[in-house]
Amino acid sequence: MFRIRCIIKSESFLRFMPLFLFLFCLIYPQVGDAGEILMQTGFEEFSNGKLPKDWQVRGGGFEVTNKTAKTDKNSLAILSGANDEYVGTAIETDNPIISVEFWVYIESGGRPFNFKIATSENITSNNACVYINWDAEKVRCFDGAAWVAIDDFKTGEWRYIRVVANVDKSEFDFFAGDDRNRTLADRGKTGLPFRNQAEGPVAKWVTFHVYSIAAAGYVDDLLISEGDEPANLAVDPAGKIATTWGHLKRKAGF
Repeated sequence: MFRIRCIIKSESFLRFMPLFLFLFCLIYPQVGDAGEILMQTGFEEFSNGKLPKDWQVRGGGFEVTNKTAKTDKNSLAILSGANDEYVGTAIETDNPIISVEFWVYIESGGRPFNFKIATSENITSNNACVYINWDAEKVRCFDGAAWVAIDDFKTGEWRYIRVVANVDKSEFDFFAGDDRNRTLADRGKTGLPFRNQAEGPVAKWVTFHVYSIAAAGYVDDLLISEGDEPANLAVDPAGKIATTWGHLKRKAGF
């Protein structure tokens, strides 16, 4: 076995520095400025078998569960209920654009819950909002007149979802993938309509809503943030590059 020692002189290092920088930029792509994270939960902080504390709830078909979870131990189960029951969390932001991400698992057997990003002060309103559901292995949005298919969706497996709502335009974008990285890279469906025009300047609620439910669904790792840039949950890429350059410079004797 041979041991090879590579010694880089100062002149050589400077000559090849642009190439090294280019390669590191490919490995660690830059991420735009992400907005403030408004909520991040895997539902681990809530008691198993109970409702999420401090959330608005109407109905008895919701609970935190450890029976079907994607990450760690718990998820939010949406199992059953009468029409217009819901579980939702209030949002406080001055930004008209909001991003909502989560894992979702839909059991086979029919239509599960609906999902809303609502602009009304009243959580029960189903009008001025993003309004989507999963049905017969399709994702659909209600455009104010009818349900419109926007994507395919396999039941019986976890999928990562990202919805970006622009309240100024009363439009939203929908993205889905096998994991967060693939979802963030997905071209998605853009410019989809709210059910009706927004009532206010910003989103007020993120809500999981029951209507004609026939199949159970589960939500895990809910992430709500401002703006249309994804929240940066990893180490800052620029920091990684700076650290690596520092290491190389020390090795080169700078």
